[in-house]
Amino acid sequence: MKKPDNWKSLIDSLGDCNSPYAYIVAYYLSRFDRDVYQKLGFGNMTDTHEKIGSLLGITANTIRNFRDAFDPYHENRRRGWWQRELWRFEKEIYEGFKEYSEEELYVLVCKILTTPKLNFEQLFDYFSVSDDPLIFPDEVGEVEETKTFKEGSIRQVQVNAYERNNQDRKKCIEYYGLNCYVCKFNFEKFFGEIGKGFIHVHHIIPLSEIHQEYEVNPIQDLRPVCPNCHAMIHRKYPAFTIEEIKDLLSKN
Repeated sequence: MKKPDNWKSLIDSLGDCNSPYAYIVAYYLSRFDRDVYQKLGFGNMTDTHEKIGSLLGITANTIRNFRDAFDPYHENRRRGWWQRELWRFEKEIYEGFKEYSEEELYVLVCKILTTPKLNFEQLFDYFSVSDDPLIFPDEVGEVEETKTFKEGSIRQVQVNAYERNNQDRKKCIEYYGLNCYVCKFNFEKFFGEIGKGFIHVHHIIPLSEIHQEYEVNPIQDLRPVCPNCHAMIHRKYPAFTIEEIKDLLSKN
């Protein structure tokens, strides 16, 4: 992912900011408002603030206040902190990311929420051509292996987020294969070697709705889906079911 044009001044300004990731997420919420609250899939505004706060280690009110700082500069129904000007680092965030598209910011925000301990200056170098351009809050990514299949518990390690167990993904793919469960598309058959092993794995029950540790069943709880069908599943909140998307596909 490209770095903001004001990268040097942005980095310099963040010496005065204790929560740069939270401010970037808040900027995203302010700029795109209700559409992205729905897209993130965490629930209503209050639920979203609480979930983001838990992932970033701050309160829901803090996220809301950070968002309000940007509200006077965007076309939404909130007045925000119209009484004051943006602080220096807020201005740099505003200037740096205003040229980003919604999709670019969405990918960045999802990466922030899944790797909140990653150093800010490394975040943009963390993206590569192999990174999945479509990231969803429920996506089961390929991460370090563990011995158990427990997900949904907050942990304080490299990533303070919901566990995404690589073994779950492997077990799901071993059982269902690499064809999209909705449309049957297979990336390797169509694209050859570069498509080998590529597929999203979708939680039927989104991790955002799970509030305590649970034993995930890779066969019952997960399905392999292509990015296109995954995107369609998340076109509304609550998300469409796989059966609903299959039905829509069969009618068109």
